Amino acid sequence: MAQVRALRADARRNRDAIVAAARDVFDRDEQVRFDDFAARAGVGVGTLYRHFPTREALTAAVYEGEVAALCDQARDPTRSAGENLDALLRGFVEYVVAHAGLARRLAAVVDPAVQADGGMELESTVADLLSRAAADGAIRNNVTVGAVMIVLHGIGSATDRPLWASEARAAVELLLAGLRTT
Repeated sequence: MAQVRALRADARRNRDAIVAAARDVFDRDEQVRFDDFAARAGVGVGTLYRHFPTREALTAAVYEGEVAALCDQARDPTRSAGENLDALLRGFVEYVVAHAGLARRLAAVVDPAVQADGGMELESTVADLLSRAAADGAIRNNVTVGAVMIVLHGIGSATDRPLWASEARAAVELLLAGLRTT
């Protein structure tokens, strides 16, 4: 994931407002001119271009933020690794159910290298949780991160099925049941 250099508080707020506005536009599947993101965020066009010189750069920032937010769900220090794994897997499904349009749009336009970075961040988070949950005895210790990622990819790619949401939730519950030791 691209690292954002340290920004002043006002610049950080402006950048965050632009990303939030873009996320909303993408989630609603609206078609807007690039300059319109500035107005939606309540900033000037120069501020938009200073942070994001292209639509692609803005789209990548939205994608990176979405992946980071999903992975952050799995880092709750008040929960065990097994509970965080449950939250991440269920959260993935609920995210795609609630934001299927956004997920499809981002997958269609985000640079493959950025997608690969996001996939690696998600895979790294899942691998860490699998390892820690297995060490705690909460899940089996013979499940690979690749197997879990294939299930997640399958869920994410089947959004055009008529009963997708309920089937996706059932698939994650099946995966979680298969992971548990008891």
